[in-house]
Amino acid sequence: MDGLSVALLRPLAELLGRLDLDARGFLAALDIDDATAPDTYVAGERVDQLLAELASARDDPAFGLSLARVAVVRPLGLFGHLVWLSGTVRDALARAVKFYAVITRRATLALEERGPITVLHQHRVAHVTRGPILTEFLFASFALRARAATEGKFALRAVRFAHAGRATPAHADVFGVAVEFGAPIDELELETAQLDLPLISADPITSAALEARVATLTATGRSTLVDRVRRAAESTLGTATLDSVARTLGISARTLRRQLEAEGRSLRTLLDELRRERADELLAAGTPAKEIAFVLGFSEPSAFSRAYKRWTGRAPKL
Repeated sequence: MDGLSVALLRPLAELLGRLDLDARGFLAALDIDDATAPDTYVAGERVDQLLAELASARDDPAFGLSLARVAVVRPLGLFGHLVWLSGTVRDALARAVKFYAVITRRATLALEERGPITVLHQHRVAHVTRGPILTEFLFASFALRARAATEGKFALRAVRFAHAGRATPAHADVFGVAVEFGAPIDELELETAQLDLPLISADPITSAALEARVATLTATGRSTLVDRVRRAAESTLGTATLDSVARTLGISARTLRRQLEAEGRSLRTLLDELRRERADELLAAGTPAKEIAFVLGFSEPSAFSRAYKRWTGRAPKL
């Protein structure tokens, strides 16, 4: 299931409680109890709906930011502790990118350094809906925590959200810059020099131990079927089809389609994920667009460029 993990939702419920909201009722509505494993994933649409109802009841158009303000008191769950016990802003972002699947499978993070400017992108999984509250909450949590952990030295250059919205005074206060809505992609922009700011919360021994624990959760974050399909498709990424992948797995194409649909996935979305990941690797290595297009199975470089823009919201930096 493409959704949100219990490793995120339990700490989120705790934040709701700090706002005098019904934390137990929130978890119960998601069928989460004390026995639910942290690597269990819950349908994101239901979480979005519950948060939207709470925001409406509070008449709070910046509910995600309200949650972020109470979250800054201490890191959010295992993922938050791992990120903010890192040594520098760069280390924190690298861990957030690497282990984002611990909290969500609806999106991935990518960090791109462009000389003096660095951008943190959130790539949404194709065909998966995502409400605005959690996106604003996660970005605001990062901005507030980074500012606190660098004793006020951290600052953003720009904040862009793909969802429609209206800036409030809370947005200006939390992010320190004007916020753009309806952008091609969710992203935070900062000066690259900010990456080297040390974090006062750094604890290398504890963070190393937590990384081993979080890595275990990441390994179980994808189903065995999805991992098998990804491995089967990787070796023939440019020509992979439902029939060819099913043949590699020793099952019929109809069975493979049915099994993927049962998990809310499709071969197309998995192939897009793999191609985007491979494209980023090749672009980082300076590979020409013509060669990338061939490796990924596109008829020409322009077709690859269009696909990359669809995946990320921007043209590939060649």
